[in-house]
Amino acid sequence: MKTNLLKLKRVLSATLLVLLLNVAGMTNAFAQTQVATLQHGDDISVFYGQNSFVEAYDVAENGDIITLSSGTFTKQDNITKGITLRGASSVYDSVSGINSTIISGDIELDISNETQILNIEGICFTGFVLFNNLHNPTFTKCCFRSVNPRRSSSKMYDATFVNCYLAIDLQGAYNSTLVNCAVNGCWFNGSYGKNVIAYNSFLILRGDTELMTAYNCIISCREGDFCLKGSSVAYNSIGVKDNSNSPIFNSSSVNCVVFNTYSEVFKTFNGAFSYYEQFILKEEIASSFLGNDGTEVGINGGLIPYNPRPTYMYIKHCNVANKSTIDGKLSVDIEVITEE
Repeated sequence: MKTNLLKLKRVLSATLLVLLLNVAGMTNAFAQTQVATLQHGDDISVFYGQNSFVEAYDVAENGDIITLSSGTFTKQDNITKGITLRGASSVYDSVSGINSTIISGDIELDISNETQILNIEGICFTGFVLFNNLHNPTFTKCCFRSVNPRRSSSKMYDATFVNCYLAIDLQGAYNSTLVNCAVNGCWFNGSYGKNVIAYNSFLILRGDTELMTAYNCIISCREGDFCLKGSSVAYNSIGVKDNSNSPIFNSSSVNCVVFNTYSEVFKTFNGAFSYYEQFILKEEIASSFLGNDGTEVGINGGLIPYNPRPTYMYIKHCNVANKSTIDGKLSVDIEVITEE
């Protein structure tokens, strides 16, 4: 709790400093244009416009934090620095009214230095995200059109995806972890990648999948003889055939059940994947088939149920008076949003 409170105080302090740098004539600046802030230690720099992410990245150093407002930003072609990149939300948040942060176009992630760590949260990538060299990256509450290796020799080690919507090619990926994710296509073969662990995720697998361990997941298979084969194993999971004759689970799987159609499992999902689909289970499924932690299977159960809201404080509404009062005071009205 003390650690979280300290993080919130640091973010709020940085936010207030940004406001002080931009009070002249600013009213609702965050709602009017794309804004990127760059935090380097205690120093804050502010950039405006569609190219503001690129401009902030150009001067960023390893360990810096770049925070993007809602809106669509021009891509940075290659990310080669170990930065923390934050957005407002990967999808429109109907509860808070926060619009999404979008980075358009293909982007390559290539950080060969194992000590430089990439962290990305709250962003929707509408192009392909290509990994070349990555070690210990974390992707939280993001949407990806597709995550793919840049070339046959590309490697990604110990990647973690939390609360993400994505399609992913895990060839060349080693020791990947999926936590409460919705995966619209997962390509994986033990000959080209090693060890995938999935917790409370919805997985549409394409092709035979080896070396995967799934806990409390919902799994379907579009291609291949089996969904899970070889040394793969699932625990307390639901399989959905979705008009496929492929067996979902192998003989190693434990306490798993199989249904024929999505309509038997979900309230609304019928196979048409969308970033806005919440994958709500039918009440009888949610209450009768539980994971090994006692909560429902799928993305809305487990220890980290899906929630698009970022884990850090974010400005929803900001008004700064055009001028100070006669006694030198300036009126500032800030509404911030944080994950509940």
